[in-house]
Amino acid sequence: MANSRIVNTPAQALAQPGTTHKQVTVSNTANTIQALGSFTLNASATHVLVQVTGASIRVTFDGATDPTSTKGFDYPLGTMAYWPRDLFLSARVIREGGTDAVLEVQELNYR
Repeated sequence: MANSRIVNTPAQALAQPGTTHKQVTVSNTANTIQALGSFTLNASATHVLVQVTGASIRVTFDGATDPTSTKGFDYPLGTMAYWPRDLFLSARVIREGGTDAVLEVQELNYR
């Protein structure tokens, strides 16, 4: 298959062996998800599954622009996101309102 590394749905990726589920608190200071959670993405992880709980967040993906409570992509409470590795690594997050959000994070691997 010419495009065998293209992942079309989350069903094509499984939990990355050797990694554990993480919870990352997103406050009023913009940062990368890894920095907020004090972890390093496993070198073999190809995708990351994220769910926003507790409050809405804002996200930018250029790796340089800090989101604000009004700038960046809006990820409302309850949103699930399935990001390729590079998108996850470049994502910068901040809570949207006055309540901290928690991200449920699971590293995945295309099989």
